Amino acid sequence: MDSLKPDKELPSFERIILKLQKRKDGKGWPFNTGILGISINAGLVGLVSNSYFRRMLKVRKLLVFTSLPMVAIPAISILPMWTMYVAKPIVEGDLSCDICAQMRGAALNVTFGLLYPCFVSIPLVASIALRYKTVDIPKVGFSKEVFLKQMKFWSEKSRFFKSQFISLAFFQCVVGMYIAHKQYVVAQEFVHKPNIFGK
Repeated sequence: MDSLKPDKELPSFERIILKLQKRKDGKGWPFNTGILGISINAGLVGLVSNSYFRRMLKVRKLLVFTSLPMVAIPAISILPMWTMYVAKPIVEGDLSCDICAQMRGAALNVTFGLLYPCFVSIPLVASIALRYKTVDIPKVGFSKEVFLKQMKFWSEKSRFFKSQFISLAFFQCVVGMYIAHKQYVVAQEFVHKPNIFGK
């Protein structure tokens, strides 16, 4: 694993990323438009999740109120997480195999690009459904009976979403793996080689 680390201490992570982004041949795109694509993708999935839960709970009002947060929050949240847990370890040589990078990219993109938007959208849309009484949502509580009613309600409501959810999860896995792979390849070619910063 240590063999992939350069002999000399690398410049700061920010400096390396800046050099990659400014490459005239465009080969540094995974650290530029690639990360931007991950962010936009997460925002779009957030919008899809919001739309689904609005239809599921028959919510017709406050469209902008629920849509804007569901686009902005996932898109903004995934950027620092991807940088911290995927891009930075790849560049610094701590994530030292291609498969490991791909698995981490897929896991992070599914978590923050699919699960996170879904879990944020549920209480947001449910609160509006309760306010305008569009559907009868079981009351929230900590007893076993209330918990079982909640589970039954949400499982019945979401059963038609299972196929869509699996499709989105597969898509997010592929996107995360692809960007992580490209970042790994670029880092191995332009960072973890001797005299690369002299070019």
